[in-house]
Amino acid sequence: MGTTLTTALTATLATGLLALSSGIADADTVPDKNRQTLTDDGWTLAVTKTSENLDRYPNLAATMFTREGFVSLKAIAEITGTGGQPISAGTLTLGYQMGCQVDVSNGLTLGMGFSIGPNASVTISQFPSVSVGAQAAINPNISTTLKPGSIATIDFGSKPLAGPRASITAEQIEVKIDACMGPVTLRSYATARISTPTADNTVTVYGDPIWL
Repeated sequence: MGTTLTTALTATLATGLLALSSGIADADTVPDKNRQTLTDDGWTLAVTKTSENLDRYPNLAATMFTREGFVSLKAIAEITGTGGQPISAGTLTLGYQMGCQVDVSNGLTLGMGFSIGPNASVTISQFPSVSVGAQAAINPNISTTLKPGSIATIDFGSKPLAGPRASITAEQIEVKIDACMGPVTLRSYATARISTPTADNTVTVYGDPIWL
């Protein structure tokens, strides 16, 4: 094992052990984002991502290669104007894009009597405090595989637009990344879509990247 890699692993282990020993949560509040578009047939479609917060916690498995936290966020879609065509369908969706810097799914021996593996994965779990509103759905359990240099896009929930305004609120959703060495990046998104007989429009807003 080269000197550079050995040094990096030592630093990662030290950081992980310090985080595990502290047992203290670390929180981020993420700025709100808004975006809107004017459709060809005269409607103004706006989407807002708001109330986003991440609480990081030392994971229950007590391993530095698992990242765990609880996220909250809200998405709002609003339709205004006097369009020339009626809106026949629409949806609001919110979720996260997630990336792992170094996937150790093939196993990694650190020279300390243990190895890491076998799968780099992300799990999203629903808690009873999730508030989604009428006709909305928050996916209860989601699992996928993360690979280095790639991004996993995971919808937290989707809601049909039954009027000029709709929202989805997700509170304290557990996010857990396994078998990842190095930083895990999260970026939220909210997407609003509408359709008329003459046009389809989609507008998406993204949150600032945060570290899990």
